[in-house]
Amino acid sequence: MKIVSLIAVLAAATVWAAPAEKDVKAPIKWTLRLTEDFKGTKLDEKLWTRIDKGNPDWMKKMSLRPDLVTVKDGQLHCWGKKNDDLSADPRTHLTGGVMTKDRFAMKYGKVEFKMKLENGQKGAWPAVWMMPQTVVHGWPNDGEIDIVERLNSDDFVYQTLHHGDGSGKKDFPIGGKGKIKNGDWNVYGLEWTPESLVWTINGVETFRHDKPAGADAFKYPWSTPFYLMIDMQLGGNWVGSVDESTLPVAMHVDWVKFYEGSRGGKKFSEFVKPKSKKK
Repeated sequence: MKIVSLIAVLAAATVWAAPAEKDVKAPIKWTLRLTEDFKGTKLDEKLWTRIDKGNPDWMKKMSLRPDLVTVKDGQLHCWGKKNDDLSADPRTHLTGGVMTKDRFAMKYGKVEFKMKLENGQKGAWPAVWMMPQTVVHGWPNDGEIDIVERLNSDDFVYQTLHHGDGSGKKDFPIGGKGKIKNGDWNVYGLEWTPESLVWTINGVETFRHDKPAGADAFKYPWSTPFYLMIDMQLGGNWVGSVDESTLPVAMHVDWVKFYEGSRGGKKFSEFVKPKSKKK
């Protein structure tokens, strides 16, 4: 089901309040609403846009160069490469990524994706993560959801949440690690409800964070719509320097699926198609 079906869902959507306490223990039903299977040779621009360079550490190598994001054989490929044309761009390494910002965001729900991360690369930092569609207080106070981050050729991935304290001066990461089939395809998932966030790898729960009692909007900011990002990164303070002999490196995504959640017959997910900005 492509973005056309999503628009129909959005048009008919009703925003439900969080389920009553008596419904919290009721079984959750996940209903598939959108599948991105990367057919053809181009990105679906109704759903995705490219990530350009920026000031944060992870964005310093990002580029809109066409060969850094490719769609081929039913897969999305995001690349990290040595720059072979310094006259056009002085950066020594360039990376590619995509995001659903201003195209599609979700508040609660489930996202799954099948992905393979290449091995043997020093300085590679592929990631799939989520950021708030609307910035109110700035990072990290508005929150961040890291579904997958892998450094170099580790046989595990990091699964992390970030939040602030309202000051905007300190980041409070909460996270775990999940083992993967290294160099092979894995299915990663995030199940996000009003009460918790749960990470899975190949159908097995690997990390969860439950909403603390009495948590305010800074301690638990994951109650607004977030958009999805898929990007290859190279180098940085966390992953370290890049070994050019290991380039190019790629992350391969076979499909992405978005599900709405309901409990006790009441939907708690909200899919959002942001309004176009007036020119």
